Amino acid sequence: MPINIKYLESFQESEFMHVLAKAVGNNVLFNTDDNKIYFLHQYFAYLSGYVDTYCYCLLDNHVHWLVKCKSENELMDFLRIQNISQLKKHQREFLEGNISFERAMEYQWKDFFISYALAFNKKNGRQGTLFVNPFRRISIKDENHLIQTIVYIHANPIKHKLQSKIEDCKYTSYKSLISDDITRLCKEKILEIFGGREAFMDTHKSLINYYYINPYGME
Repeated sequence: MPINIKYLESFQESEFMHVLAKAVGNNVLFNTDDNKIYFLHQYFAYLSGYVDTYCYCLLDNHVHWLVKCKSENELMDFLRIQNISQLKKHQREFLEGNISFERAMEYQWKDFFISYALAFNKKNGRQGTLFVNPFRRISIKDENHLIQTIVYIHANPIKHKLQSKIEDCKYTSYKSLISDDITRLCKEKILEIFGGREAFMDTHKSLINYYYINPYGME
């Protein structure tokens, strides 16, 4: 079944995006905790120069992120300091002005998915496609949409009846954002959106039931 066009919005510089990657058919993306740890490692290795990561949730068959795209100049600056001999073709083409910011973003996300799929397939003696293509992304419309999406992503294990308390959701960014631990997430920025740590926690608790019927959600 074709993916609804509303889930295939263009990446725009300096804009927030809700990104979703799903496994094909009845497959899973992860069958061990080590898979999930490796997935996050690869994600930051491939995407940290392209997006700022605000939150995420890893479930066995799909993954959600809220990211803020870098600006075109930031991406240019990032690529210019890389070893030019190690740049991919699409990265060189972006630096040369031959492909758009949107296409550069799409290519890098796809490279990340391919890198993980190859490793997962090798580890599990598997062949073929792992991720639904194209992957879904939807732009964030306003601050209310932004807040709802953050809570929706963190509440996803509860929505799917995998957990009953948000504090027990292991592979989401929620606990990292409320802790004092160092993280690669934009912790201070995301807490500021809510008005501080306590407000962040209170908003999650008060809105969590809403996300079983969230109009901004992506199944």
